[in-house]
Amino acid sequence: MRSESWLFIAQLALASGTLTSTCLPDAVAVDQRRNLTNIAGESFPVGVAVFTWASAGLTSAMIEILTEEVLGYNTRVEPTPLSSSVQGMYATLGCATWYNADDRGCDNRKVRIHMVMDSWWTTFPNVIAALTEKYQGEMPISGGGMGYKGGAGMYVPRNVLDTGAAEGAAMEYYKSYNASWHQPWKYFDNVTVLNTSAEFMPCAATTMSHNSTAYNYWRVTGDDAGVVITGNTYSSYCPDGYTWVAPSCRSNPLTCIMFITGGDGWDVSQGLQRSAVFNIPLMIGVANSWANYLALPPKYKALIYWWTPDNSFLELDPQPFVLPPQDKFAYSQGDVTTASEDVDIAKVISFDLDFMAPNLVKLLGQSLISMDEVNDMMRTWKANSSASRHEVACDWLKNNEKRWRSWIPDPTVCNRGSGLYSEATGHFTATRAAADSCRACSPGMYSTPLQDNVGNTYVCQPCSAGTQQLSAGVVECDACPSGTFKAAQSVDECAPCLSGYYQDELGALACKKCPEGTTTLLLGTNCAGLGCGCDEGSIDVSGDLSTPALCQPCLEGLTCPTMSTLENLKAGSSPLGPTTVPQVEAGYYTTAADPLVTFKCVNTLDCPGGTPGTCGGALEGVPCGDCPQGTFYAGEAACEQCSAGAIIAWIVSLGLVLLGLIWAYHFLNSPVTAKASTLFSTTCAIGMMINLLQNLGIIGTMSVPWPVNLAGFFSFMEVFTFDIDGLAFACISGAQPVWRYVFTVCFFPVGILWLAFCGAVSRCIPRLQSWDPVKVRSTIGQFLQVGFSTMSSTALVPLVCYSHPSGQRSNFKNPNIICGSESHTVMVIFGSLLLVFGFLKALKRCEEFMRISGAPGHDPLH
Repeated sequence: MRSESWLFIAQLALASGTLTSTCLPDAVAVDQRRNLTNIAGESFPVGVAVFTWASAGLTSAMIEILTEEVLGYNTRVEPTPLSSSVQGMYATLGCATWYNADDRGCDNRKVRIHMVMDSWWTTFPNVIAALTEKYQGEMPISGGGMGYKGGAGMYVPRNVLDTGAAEGAAMEYYKSYNASWHQPWKYFDNVTVLNTSAEFMPCAATTMSHNSTAYNYWRVTGDDAGVVITGNTYSSYCPDGYTWVAPSCRSNPLTCIMFITGGDGWDVSQGLQRSAVFNIPLMIGVANSWANYLALPPKYKALIYWWTPDNSFLELDPQPFVLPPQDKFAYSQGDVTTASEDVDIAKVISFDLDFMAPNLVKLLGQSLISMDEVNDMMRTWKANSSASRHEVACDWLKNNEKRWRSWIPDPTVCNRGSGLYSEATGHFTATRAAADSCRACSPGMYSTPLQDNVGNTYVCQPCSAGTQQLSAGVVECDACPSGTFKAAQSVDECAPCLSGYYQDELGALACKKCPEGTTTLLLGTNCAGLGCGCDEGSIDVSGDLSTPALCQPCLEGLTCPTMSTLENLKAGSSPLGPTTVPQVEAGYYTTAADPLVTFKCVNTLDCPGGTPGTCGGALEGVPCGDCPQGTFYAGEAACEQCSAGAIIAWIVSLGLVLLGLIWAYHFLNSPVTAKASTLFSTTCAIGMMINLLQNLGIIGTMSVPWPVNLAGFFSFMEVFTFDIDGLAFACISGAQPVWRYVFTVCFFPVGILWLAFCGAVSRCIPRLQSWDPVKVRSTIGQFLQVGFSTMSSTALVPLVCYSHPSGQRSNFKNPNIICGSESHTVMVIFGSLLLVFGFLKALKRCEEFMRISGAPGHDPLH
């Protein structure tokens, strides 16, 4: 870095606050200057950041002086100078560590730097596009051009131009360098005076070694000798390792003109291509240090890479090397032989500066100076290095008062989007007489024209009823959005409609009340159809969100919060959130086809609730009362698969029952004495015990919340009432509850028929002991007497129904059977037949018992 830059940085550190001395004789006093005030009410001075180059420091000093001494704002100069235009963008964006390329600190932005001068930011379009997309509305903006453009490229020193002009050669034009027609090298130092190894970088360390640089040169010029090709990799060929030699002087280096550049090879690609295409005898070298880059051009007559405005080579008074106008398409294809375009150099300001200080923004837009004026100031500063940048800028302002006075805006001529403002009172005013400045209209206000005896200006007015404005610096207010209202003129935002109200129109002065029986979940509802929903305990069955809700009460078993809809019940979710989702309660069931008709389940575990059609485990039917074919109910909403073992066990069990009836015949009809035998007493005891177990089983079927220690006992006792579903009975009877019931009912008639069949078989086969018909009937009677309670409870199963909230009734034992249905009628018929059959058989048994007891020669115990 140049010594001037170090001096400049030291000056910035010393002048980082408000200037304590004044430049202009009529300057605003320090104690009368004011800070900026942002939309949040925070107050701070105008923040200024300064680039390290001299032109930026001097032009910024001019604006700083005018800002403080003419406009009356306090300023603060950032002590850390900006080293690039990219840093200037991040600084005015409000990023905390704008100088750190790894982390700019933009997550928590706070704008405290409001303007930078002499920025080359337009040369970074990709950075601008990325920041604009990421920080929309907060991106720094242009505060206007500087009045001059920036140029960069090959420059010709003044002494070369003068020597050539004396001989009639225009050495600023590229055609004067064509070695086929001219001898341009005679106006420059011979390249033999150069110490290339000590003053220049090795070509391998510069952009000359880059594949793209060398490949584009070879593609544009076809000069194979100027490149080294290794496979698919290209690099420039430097004979001595430090300088590249053009084709026109490659055979005789004494006719070469030195082109000195810096950095890592600024403008090398352009120099390579132009030397070959325009037959210019160049020897290109890159200075190996910043010090050498500054030292070599004054030391040697050579072409140099330079940019303007800059004070590095002002004493040489270099002039741009004139080339054909730029061919933009060729540039996009890698052909850079034509001229580079000059760059618009601009002032960059923070996005909020126009709101806080519109007159300062006007000053920036109107302050234009020429390149010659900037060069003159830089020469003055370079000649007097002890002077500060403010002193140099002050001298220019004093000598050019008429010029800068035209830049100062009338403080009461406001632009569209701003209005008259009184700094003394801190309020917008409606008249020019009460105002001393302009400010961008605050949120809640709009800018409207005002014409008085002085001329045209603007004032800020509060937004009228039914309108609002959330942004600053606008010329009209927006109608209140739907769902909001505003009753009177004010700077306030439109208020959201209260609960139970909505507004579907723009610019409303009041909200509309929701239809009867409906309300709103949120404030600011904007549509009766979409916003006004049913009250808690009712549900919208309209099915069309664009129309008003059609509410109906929810039956028992449905939980219907506010804003419930039929669609949300079916889906189990709501766009308004989980608190508005209606659902089926646990212990109840609804079908997916008709989700508002609720059924009560006998077992809560069978029906977990939630969305319609949901059953526990693999249960199915209405309401979750059966297991699928091939499974059986194992309790607690569990269906288990039928196994071959279960089927075999039932077959074996039925066989054992039939054999047991044969055994019962012989057991109950063994020889007896005249006294009551032990066998008779045992038989009576067993019969009484079985009756007791049956009665306990019947008690267990009652819908009573038994204590935990009794519930399992009664559940087991239900086996004696033929409640055998949990024993995999469905595996042999089928999944249909009607058929399971029919098979259960048929157990007793089948037992009687089996005994009768065995008696008939015994009489038909001579070798068998013939069964006594009286004893057969006696055994049948004993069988019926023992099973009478079970037969009665089984027969009454179809007659026990319970009611659903929907008004329908289900069989308590088989909830999937709706009472009154065809299936239920079949069960009632079989149950009635069983009840009649059991009753008649019991009467018949009593009749026979009495007859046998009274007959001569018969033992009454038989």
